[in-house]
Amino acid sequence: MEAAKTVAIAANPNVGKSTLFNSLTGMHQHTGNWAGKTVANAHGCCRTPNYTCTLVDIPGTYSLLAHSPEEEIARDFLCAEKTDAVIVVCDATCLERNLNLTLQILKINPHVILCVNLMDEAEKKGISVDFSVLSESLGIPAVGICARKKKGIQNLLHTLDKVLAAASENKSDFHKTSMTK
Repeated sequence: MEAAKTVAIAANPNVGKSTLFNSLTGMHQHTGNWAGKTVANAHGCCRTPNYTCTLVDIPGTYSLLAHSPEEEIARDFLCAEKTDAVIVVCDATCLERNLNLTLQILKINPHVILCVNLMDEAEKKGISVDFSVLSESLGIPAVGICARKKKGIQNLLHTLDKVLAAASENKSDFHKTSMTK
């Protein structure tokens, strides 16, 4: 039996990272709308169609340049631990601000999924996201979800499955390895 894949869930504070973690694992990690709410890594189990994953909910951080103890924990995990993939959760209502962390993580791990959360709030504000353009521009898959309502979770799991398969084949260009299959 193949060992569980390790998948980090990274994000700026207050974008629904822990809510997504709970949706994927069935756990009930305490969630809160304030910076520094998650101050340690939480681990949980989840299944994609083809893999068993250990998900690691790391503390929220704005950058890999740590300025607080929780950001140090996030940075140290992302830089030092072996992860098979990273799900970077962003807020659809302020996507541009959240992309800095995504770009930094891409420099250390090519197996990244951009998970755009709060799509319901973006819709209320008249904000639309072109996921194909976003994915093409970044060279990684981008998916929209509403973690609180568990919308888009199955699409995220199928996308994670493809990224993990590409990582297992040691291929870093998602579009050339998975999008054309």
